[in-house]
Parts: sequence; structure tokens; C-alpha cells
Amino acid sequence: MSCQNTSKPKSDSKLNLQNNQFIGSWIQPNPINEKEVQGFILNTDGTSQSINMATLKYKKWWIDSNKLVLVFESIGNRVSSIDTLKYDVVVINDKELKLKNGDYLDEYRRK
Repeated sequence: MSCQNTSKPKSDSKLNLQNNQFIGSWIQPNPINEKEVQGFILNTDGTSQSINMATLKYKKWWIDSNKLVLVFESIGNRVSSIDTLKYDVVVINDKELKLKNGDYLDEYRRK
């Protein structure tokens, strides 16, 4: 997906998603090292940060049409690129967040 400069609505009426539901730290087990976690922090000002992911730096987030939009920078050997992902929100509550991108389901818990 390419970077897009889209508007940032405060809520989504279909699922009644609101930004304040997403604010905070969301983690999942690190698939490479089960003793560690990884994830992201969603801040109130629309910025985001990575948790334990040196090569994937989250930058911004917002809700758009039932989706959580995350802007990130992928950092490789002397190369970096900025991209945008839109996830379908499957579950959001005080303890868990489930996001779907195509056939892939990401599951997070609130830290």
C-alpha cells in the first residue's frame, strides 16, 4: 500500500469506533523470541510509537471507515520507506484488539 494523506475523522459511526478506545499500548508475543513482546503505542495526539521493533517504526494513526490506519517507517540496510496500512477492526475492548488485513489476523492485548 502507498502513503496516503487522508482526513482523520474522530469516530466511525458503523462500528461506533472512537479514537479513545485505541489510546494506549498494545502488545503481542514476539514470534522470534517468546520471552519478549512487540507492538505499538497509540497516543492521543495521533502519533504512534513502536514497542521492541527496531526495523518498524510507527509514526501516526487514525480511524477511517471502520479501519485502524497506521503509518510506519520500515528500516532496512541503508534503505527506509514510509508506508500506510489499513486494518479492519475485528475486536476492540479494554483488554484486546484484533486487526485483520486480508487473511492475516493480528491479535494484541492492552499493556
